[in-house]
Amino acid sequence: MSWSLSETAALALKAARGAGMSWGLAEETAASVVWLHGRGLPGISALSFYLEHAGAPESPGFRCPIMKGCALIDGIIDIPETRSQTLDLGHLHAPMLLLPFVARLEPGHFWLFAPGIKGQVDIASGNDWPRHFLRGSGSCKISLEDGPQIDPSLATVTRVDSRFASCFDRLEAFAHRTYAPATGQSRMSGAGAGLTDND
Repeated sequence: MSWSLSETAALALKAARGAGMSWGLAEETAASVVWLHGRGLPGISALSFYLEHAGAPESPGFRCPIMKGCALIDGIIDIPETRSQTLDLGHLHAPMLLLPFVARLEPGHFWLFAPGIKGQVDIASGNDWPRHFLRGSGSCKISLEDGPQIDPSLATVTRVDSRFASCFDRLEAFAHRTYAPATGQSRMSGAGAGLTDND
């Protein structure tokens, strides 16, 4: 079984909402997950870890990688202007989710350094992808380099394969929190089988 990137985005959005994120943060979360998977990186597992172990994003300290990423993109946090400068982002949960935001920074040559992310991203090692990235938490920094950290030509993956099935199951549990419970009035108006079940 596999899922399209649009299906993955829809589930990530609902799961983020179910975890307590605002619509804006949930949309950025979905975009981050899809960006990662489009390049062969395990964004859905990073998100499931984040939602299960970090909970809803908290404002103090910007420990949420999505909130930190939005602050970077919106210019709230000043980014390095020369290669001699380094931006310390502090301790973040699931830093992999921050990669898409860093890649979007002008001029496109900013690199994220975190536990498990030491330099240019090389995902050509096939099944060894889990050891290249920390899905937990750690101290993160950004620096300006000569070229992109992730090769733009890697954006070729269009589906998420079955090895992520358990992550999809976990995110479904968060997404379920956004569903309204059935009521007698909703059944009378045509939802479900109504008040009588003829099966």
